[in-house]
Amino acid sequence: MWEAMQSWINILFHMKKLPNMILLKFVLTGSLFLFTSCEKKDNIPDCEEAYKLAKSDFDQGKYIYYEYQYLNQDKSGNEAFKNTLKQKNIKVLFKTKHPASCIPDDSNELEKSKNCYRLQMNLGIESKFGHKFLDSARSEAKKLHGKSK
Repeated sequence: MWEAMQSWINILFHMKKLPNMILLKFVLTGSLFLFTSCEKKDNIPDCEEAYKLAKSDFDQGKYIYYEYQYLNQDKSGNEAFKNTLKQKNIKVLFKTKHPASCIPDDSNELEKSKNCYRLQMNLGIESKFGHKFLDSARSEAKKLHGKSK
């Protein structure tokens, strides 16, 4: 590819019909085109693929629960909650919920894919362990956290 570019540059220099600025613009534009067309594209799964990936991870026993919290929410019981779910082989990831004025850009494909994965994983955990499981785990975590103070 680079050899082809050099050949074109040599041809244009020998023509001497184009002013140097036009030639320079042509070379720079061609270079940008070559480098951007060879750029590695990220393979971001769409929502359906993210659901399938979450289901596959879940079926293999890889449980991740995503807990959403506001910036000003009390996080003192997080460690106890994490340890309570760890007993069931569930990893907990705490995510910050942003107020309406600070909403992150969910329009990009990567964020959409992550949200689909999180939703499916959380639904799978609630389905497998029951809807009251997380509430009782929070209650147990509060008791454990209260004893550790």
